[in-house]
Amino acid sequence: MDSSFQELYKKGLDIGEQQKQRQKELLKQQKLRRQQEQDDSRPLQKPGKTAPKKKNGRRSGHQKGIPYRPQLSEWLRHKPEDLSEWLLVPCPAGKRCLVVASRGITKAYSKGGWMFMDWRSSLPGDWQLQKGQTILDCVYVEDADTFYVLDAIAFGQQDLQECEASFRFYWLRARFEENDYAKISEHNEKKFKLLDHFDFEDTSAVEQALHKYPIFPENKPVLDGFLFYHKEASYVCRETPLVCWLFPFMMQDVLGLPVSKSYEAPEDYQPSHVLQYMDTFDRKLAEHRKTLKEQKKRVNEQEQAPHTMEPDEDVESDEYDSLKRVLDQQRRLEMGEFDMDCAEPPSADGC
Repeated sequence: MDSSFQELYKKGLDIGEQQKQRQKELLKQQKLRRQQEQDDSRPLQKPGKTAPKKKNGRRSGHQKGIPYRPQLSEWLRHKPEDLSEWLLVPCPAGKRCLVVASRGITKAYSKGGWMFMDWRSSLPGDWQLQKGQTILDCVYVEDADTFYVLDAIAFGQQDLQECEASFRFYWLRARFEENDYAKISEHNEKKFKLLDHFDFEDTSAVEQALHKYPIFPENKPVLDGFLFYHKEASYVCRETPLVCWLFPFMMQDVLGLPVSKSYEAPEDYQPSHVLQYMDTFDRKLAEHRKTLKEQKKRVNEQEQAPHTMEPDEDVESDEYDSLKRVLDQQRRLEMGEFDMDCAEPPSADGC
């Protein structure tokens, strides 16, 4: 556990209060870091000496593909004291991934860091501008063969990781207005669509978005849920309380904001026990992951055993085939085809 948060647990605060305190602490840390980087970049050196090299904030602990990971959300367990400090982003159901355009090629990486696709795009770093790189946080919807853009770590020559979310979204909007990245062409083989974001300062726009159904034309893609971004938060390549998540049917019970009645809640959901539903959801998800891990281990052990199949072992053979399918499911999970951070196991996708 991070030492900066250990004291919160000692005080016996409930999870919602802990989340509030962690949000405040992380915002404070990020502001201090941005201020330090600004101070370091000022030309105070003597003639002939170069400025100290800035840290780029990359995560280097994972060697599967790229040193970045998507910014993952937490449940929104409380109503923020000031909703005007937050942005709302409707998130489609699909495969969460990072898209990297660099050195004349564009590649897509799963949450676990595995590359699962490469193609040519007109993003800076590929055909349009091979200098610099673009790293987009996306949801890939396979049926539409489209990448829906949530956020960005970098765009061409602009490093966005330490920028505030409000600036990152502004920057992306400006770039997508300048270029039609949704148009298929010889140099842009996949469609990119920037997701809308709504500022809680504009209450009428938020209310209109929450009551609109479907929120995407013809309900394609299907809405999975709503993401909440704190305006002043940097991009963090891990789970963070400064990006939160709710399913549509939770909006009224957590925030007091009604949504379209077309968003139906599961049968086991009780509006008065929304926090308990979150905890139960997480427990079921952990159990599902554990089961998949154990089944994968059994399959691996059987694959390594000598092949001595006899006719009277048909039942075991059926079980083996079943476990092979489970192993394939686990592979798909690792590839990001099942986004298990905020989605109901085993088939719903989330962000």
